[in-house]
Amino acid sequence: MPKKMGTNSKAEAARARKSAAEAEKKERETRETEERYWKDAEGSKSRAAKKREEEAEKRAEMAARRAENRKIAEQEQLDLEKAARKPDPKANRVSAPVPKVTEAELARRREEERLRLEREAEAAKKRQSRTAEEEEYERMVLVSNTNRDDSIIEAHSVDEAIAKMVVTDGTLPPDRHPERRLKASFKAFEEAELPRLKEEKPGLALHQYKDMIWKLWKKSPDNPLNQVSWIFAVLWRKFYNNTDSKLLKSVNSGIMCTILGY
Repeated sequence: MPKKMGTNSKAEAARARKSAAEAEKKERETRETEERYWKDAEGSKSRAAKKREEEAEKRAEMAARRAENRKIAEQEQLDLEKAARKPDPKANRVSAPVPKVTEAELARRREEERLRLEREAEAAKKRQSRTAEEEEYERMVLVSNTNRDDSIIEAHSVDEAIAKMVVTDGTLPPDRHPERRLKASFKAFEEAELPRLKEEKPGLALHQYKDMIWKLWKKSPDNPLNQVSWIFAVLWRKFYNNTDSKLLKSVNSGIMCTILGY
């Protein structure tokens, strides 16, 4: 009977290591194969990369649409320009003769033009005159006049004028109601002049209009201080002061009262 061979432990260990390595290799190959399969199924790009590609595609589509629209608009513009350059069939036709203008019509037109120019010149002249008057008035209001005439009663209101009138003419026979007559006269003068000044010199303040009215009033013949009766009163004062006879003074006082309307 043959002799039974003994087991080589080293060889067994080598075979076991080899078998384990082969099994591990097969498992690794199987795992790699599965990974490649899933990668091929999902694709090699990430979600961010896919999103960037989609956005790039959208931008490209929009740019293509804009380019197409621009091309269409340019073509439409070219078509319009070509249509505008087309010759008008009516252009070669002989136009109707323009009627001749008669000499009378030309004269009428020249006269109308002359009148129009005159009206414009007159309006411009009035505007310049009004501006000059307003500037002069402003200077007159803003700059005080230092030259005074002693023969004229200087006052800035009716009440002041009455007071100075009484002082100036203290030797005259007493007036019954001088302030009433003077105030009434000034009031009527103011009511008549204010609308006219507002129309002639618009845009001024009310106190400026009143200053102008007062200066006009001092020179107006409607002012009782400027009327002839007051000249008689001045002459009477000189005569009265230079007369010694009381009887003559009494008689002449009655005459002057009649003249002055007292």
